[in-house]
Amino acid sequence: MDEMFNLLNNVFDNLHEGVCICDEKGIVKYWNRSSEKLYNVPAEKIMNKHLGEFFPKALNLKVLNTGKRIDNVFHEPVEGKLVILSAVPIYNSKGRIIASVSTDRDITDAMNLTKQLEYEKKKVEFLEKAYKNEIASKYNFSSIIGKNKKIIDAIAIAQKVAHTSTSVLITGKSGTGKEVFAKSIHEASGRTGNFVAINCSAIPGNLLESELFGYVEGAFTGAIKKGKIGKFEFANGGTLFLDEIGDMPVEMQVKMLRVLQDGVIYRLGSEKAINTDARIIAATNKDLKKLILEDKFREDLFYRLAVVQIQLPPLKDRKEDVKDLANLFFEQVSAQEGIKITNIDDKVYKILTNYKWDGNIRELKNVVQRMVVLSNNGKINTESIPEYIIESVSPEEDLGEDEFDLERIVENVEKRTIKEVMKMVKGNKQHAAKVLNIKRSTLYYKLGKYNI
Repeated sequence: MDEMFNLLNNVFDNLHEGVCICDEKGIVKYWNRSSEKLYNVPAEKIMNKHLGEFFPKALNLKVLNTGKRIDNVFHEPVEGKLVILSAVPIYNSKGRIIASVSTDRDITDAMNLTKQLEYEKKKVEFLEKAYKNEIASKYNFSSIIGKNKKIIDAIAIAQKVAHTSTSVLITGKSGTGKEVFAKSIHEASGRTGNFVAINCSAIPGNLLESELFGYVEGAFTGAIKKGKIGKFEFANGGTLFLDEIGDMPVEMQVKMLRVLQDGVIYRLGSEKAINTDARIIAATNKDLKKLILEDKFREDLFYRLAVVQIQLPPLKDRKEDVKDLANLFFEQVSAQEGIKITNIDDKVYKILTNYKWDGNIRELKNVVQRMVVLSNNGKINTESIPEYIIESVSPEEDLGEDEFDLERIVENVEKRTIKEVMKMVKGNKQHAAKVLNIKRSTLYYKLGKYNI
């Protein structure tokens, strides 16, 4: 009999659940090791004591009073300790309750984790909604500023194609607003999924596949334990923007072509097909047709991507838009930095309009930001403009009173051209005269005339 009791005692002590046995008066007669760990109450402290002294809300006591069993209920015996508890009454042969037995499973950590996950889920949903609202407010066709005919034509094409599932290729130099156009197309498309952007030149070729398609656990060394969702899946029902598509490795282009043809992707390390409904918008600042001739870009992929092609002009060809764009950026940066701009000198606009803007709209925005944060008393004047811009623009050309003075216009063009050529040939006058197709003596005369 003693051996049987010791066996049962060992069994109870090695159970994961806490076990408590009380007699008919609620006096604790058994308290196993798991109960000790669960409630941090040693057996010697609680044994032969009334359970209510330690746990006033103990369900064991309720079972003794009602004679009814309780199965798998959520319970908080003490503040901050959450358990799943079952308790049953024990009857003798005469039908009288002589004891109650309870088992308690600790779920405190699991519940805290669930609450944390729920909180994080709500936070993600809030941020996702806020992000979509920001996209909607900042990136739509009405927010694209432009009087230039090429920009107006580009907007018209983008608006027409937005509601379709057609792939779009946006070309143009860096900083011309390719991603702004892509986001505006997405916003006007009516698609409910995410706008997901990936820069093909910023990710090493050996990692680009896993970024686009995702991977399963153990797909490669260093892979996240539970795998990772790819950009295609994240953009499902939305738009996948492939920026700098011209830098995508050729071997990756083959896999991209297959996805565009079949609408199916495979995570790395998996043979399970995943259907994708991501609309593709690609962008590049490179000449893809030239890359095709050099065998650096697949011709079949080009025609898959360029079903509709939108060419964005450089800012130097949009002089009529510079002032409006500058004003937009002055307004945005002022609000962002909390700096009120009360006055902008008209000469500032003239200089900005005649600058060549190699960095296009992005450079203009950065210059405006610099002028705002370094402004004094809310005023922007020619002294606010970076020196490299002032030096590259002829003051006479931009600050002259008569914009129709043909002689002055010719002189300004001549002066600017000579300065650019001299810079290009690093001051070699003989070479400069040859490039300009004038005599060397003529060049010396003009260098002196314009004080170059």
